[in-house]
Amino acid sequence: MEQSSAELIERLNFLEHRQAELRRTNRRLGSLAGALLLLSGALLVMAQTGTRQPQSLEAEQFVLRGSDGKVRGTVGITPDGAVGFSLADVKGQTRITLDVESHGSPGLDFYDSQGRLRATLALGPTGTPGFGLYDVSGKLRTSLDVPAPNTPGLAFYHEDGKPAWGVP
Repeated sequence: MEQSSAELIERLNFLEHRQAELRRTNRRLGSLAGALLLLSGALLVMAQTGTRQPQSLEAEQFVLRGSDGKVRGTVGITPDGAVGFSLADVKGQTRITLDVESHGSPGLDFYDSQGRLRATLALGPTGTPGFGLYDVSGKLRTSLDVPAPNTPGLAFYHEDGKPAWGVP
C-alpha cells in the first residue's frame, strides 16, 4: 500500500481543504447556537416581565395629554392638601373638576368654554348639601341646599350677589 508522493500531497491537500470547510461550518453553527441562546434568554425575560402586573403606581400628579400636547386631564394633590380630578376640552380649557377639599368636603364643578364656573354640587364641612348655578360673570344666581336639618332651601340672587328671593 505504498503511495506516491504526488498522491500523498493530493490527499493532504484534500484533507486540509475538508478541514477548512469543517471549521467554517463549526463557526457558523457556533454563531447560530449563540444567537438562539440569546434570543431564548430575551424571550424568557420578556415573558416574565410581561405577566407580572404592577401592584401599585404612585405619584403626586398624573397628567393626560392629547396627541397635540395639550393637557386634557389631571389627577393630583394640590398644595393646600385637596385631591382632585380635572377634565379639559380639546382647546385645553378645564370643563369639569371633581375634588375633595383638605377639610374633607367633596365637590363637583362645571365650567363653560371660557373657563368660568357655571354650576357646582358640593357638601359643606358639616355635610350640608348644596347646588349652585352661576351667571356668565361668575356670580352665584341660584342655590338649592339644606341649610338646617330637614329644611330645604332655595334662593335666587341679584347680579350684585344680594338675595332676591329665597325660602326658608
